[in-house]
Amino acid sequence: MKFKALIGTSVLAMAVATPAHAQSGGSSSDPYGEIVVTAQRQSERLQDVPIAVSAFSSEALEAQQIKTPSDLQLTLPNVTFTKTNFTSASFTIRGIGDLCVGTTCDSATAIHLNGDPLFSTRLFETEFFDLERIEVLRGPQGTLFGRNATSGVVNVITAKPKLDTFEASAEGEYGNYNSIKGKGMVNIPLGDTAAIRVAGIYLNRDGYTKNLYLGNRIDDRDLYSVRGSLRWEPTPDTTIDLMASYFHEKDNRARIQKQLCQRDPTGILGCLNNRLDNSPFNGNATFTAALTSKEFLATQGIPTAFALGSLYGPDVYANTTIPSDPRTVNTAFTPQYFTSELTLQGEIQHNFGPVSLQISGQYQRVKLDSMQDYNSNIGNRALYAGGLNTLAFFAANGIPTGLPAPAPAFVPGSAAYFAPIAAAIIPNGPNGQLCTSMADDTGFGSYGGNKFCNDQSLQFDRSNQYNTSWSVESILSSDLDGPFNFLLGGIFAKYHLTENSYYVNAFRSTICRACWVRSIPTRTDCRRRSSRRPSTATIPTI
Repeated sequence: MKFKALIGTSVLAMAVATPAHAQSGGSSSDPYGEIVVTAQRQSERLQDVPIAVSAFSSEALEAQQIKTPSDLQLTLPNVTFTKTNFTSASFTIRGIGDLCVGTTCDSATAIHLNGDPLFSTRLFETEFFDLERIEVLRGPQGTLFGRNATSGVVNVITAKPKLDTFEASAEGEYGNYNSIKGKGMVNIPLGDTAAIRVAGIYLNRDGYTKNLYLGNRIDDRDLYSVRGSLRWEPTPDTTIDLMASYFHEKDNRARIQKQLCQRDPTGILGCLNNRLDNSPFNGNATFTAALTSKEFLATQGIPTAFALGSLYGPDVYANTTIPSDPRTVNTAFTPQYFTSELTLQGEIQHNFGPVSLQISGQYQRVKLDSMQDYNSNIGNRALYAGGLNTLAFFAANGIPTGLPAPAPAFVPGSAAYFAPIAAAIIPNGPNGQLCTSMADDTGFGSYGGNKFCNDQSLQFDRSNQYNTSWSVESILSSDLDGPFNFLLGGIFAKYHLTENSYYVNAFRSTICRACWVRSIPTRTDCRRRSSRRPSTATIPTI
């Protein structure tokens, strides 16, 4: 999927007006905060900007312990930050935001890094480090910052290299859950006109959530981010900045936490909406239960002996309990989380006397892959015994003919149809491990060898994404002595979404899938009928 956006060119004529007070993140001794911001796409003192903007310098971020994006909402009025189910995030400013999770959805808040727009960024997966400031502009800001700025703009400004001094700093922490965190920075001048700056952060800790079934901990973190910057000033009027940043995380972090449910005893809705309880949902309300039920198989002319249950009988979670502690779960599937982001930026500024020109551009590449048990519960596999025993019997013997001797007791060759299915999902027999298909683009799943086997029946999802983007922007601004000044800008951005999928995996659906794939003669057909689902799919247990 490709998406191209031409973010229009605008001309802004600005009359000189009495400076308006803007919110600042300055210290208590200096309430106005001597902070230089680029809220109007040029450097100005914060108190001279007639825009509702909040700015936090590096000192203010440290003093107010603003370490993550979620901390901003504790300091800024009418600003909230939310992590959504499908690995995205949303800033809401003045009540305006966008929690849409589809591939075509755009956030109402523009996220910028050093003034350049970011697409599907992982910038907020880690803590802030080595920043010059953070600016939050209330919206709409489409004139100055282009598309996706209906509610406002969050602009993260990284610290730039200093030409005249050598600097270095390091910070380390150790805490409970074996938490180890380190931050560091070094600034090295290269002669009188250039300097480089390298900064990074590393975080590793054990999981906050205890898994009672496996006896381990999940929801840990293992990540690092490194950033390198180069500044060159070949002339007093020319400044060239280059920046490269890379972020990497691979751990067992849970994408979402437990879901509260008031159990529906009828199995129609799964959960009722009267209150929030720590109860298991009714498994008969899921589509996997419907597809493997006696009732559905009967409508398809399939012997009900293959069914894994009945929609009118007990469900797999009927006698289970949900721990009330939000940090305690029961799951046989350990979550997996991987993401990385590469960002390259370049900017050149040149002053032509009272007129200055700024040209900037960036390239961004994002990868994301997350899997977890969306139920966080262990079902009763005893309900599957009848259907699995039938499958094993047919795999060993074939389809009974029901004819008296000397006619054959089983249809010749019919066992060859069921044997590969049984080998794929119950390789050690109906009492052995149960194998669930892993989500991939081939759609082969368990039958193709891409499976995850466990003593319990599993249910888990997968959300993955791969996208690249680049943008180029040019701004021409004036600093004239008269009562009027101008700003002329234009930007072009291109966003290429290669992959954005949401898969639902469950052992019950693997049963149907394996039988169905077995009948598909070619790989091409199988790929075309892949079980891949769009990111707008809803978890079937809600």
